[in-house]
Parts: sequence; structure tokens; C-alpha cells
Amino acid sequence: AVVSTQSTGDTVEHLRRSILQRRADISALQVHQRRVMVPMEVQQCMVQCVQSAEVELQKQTKNLEAITKRKEKYEGILQAEFDKLSLTEDEREKIRRIFDTLSTPAEE
Repeated sequence: AVVSTQSTGDTVEHLRRSILQRRADISALQVHQRRVMVPMEVQQCMVQCVQSAEVELQKQTKNLEAITKRKEKYEGILQAEFDKLSLTEDEREKIRRIFDTLSTPAEE
């Protein structure tokens, strides 16, 4: 009976130490998890920012393509009008400069 009581006491002590160790492990994991969660949130924010920037870049690229097509169209019209009017190269250049001035946004 004494051996089993000693053995039971050892088992209880072993379980108590095991429980304390598990609690310490859980606490350490919780601390580590809190440290890891912040970088994960930052990474998610960075991913969202990059995705938003990519969408904005696509919009701006489409806008630029549309503007370029319109400019090419108007330059073609302008060239056809130059040909109809038989303008000299100097006159054409003056008109092009005026056209460029009108099509360039004013600097603020």
C-alpha cells in the first residue's frame, strides 16, 4: 500500500509538472502568436495596397491609351487639313506648336 501511494504521489506530481509545462508552452505560444499576427496584418494591408495600385495603374494605362488614340486621330485630321491647304513646313510647325499648347495641361 505504501508503494502504490508513493507511486500515485509521483504520478500526481508528474501530471502537475506536465500541466504547468503545458500552461507555460501555451503562454509562450500565445505571446509568439501575438508577435506573428501584427506582421500578418501588415502583410495583408500591403497586399491590398499593391492590388489597389495595380487596379489604378490599369485604369491610368487605359486612359493613356485612349488619349493617345485620340491624339493620333486629331494629328491625322490636322495632317489632312495641312495637305488640303498646301501649307509650308514652317506654317505647319507653327500650327503644331499651337495644337500642342492647347492639348497640354497648364502647369500649376
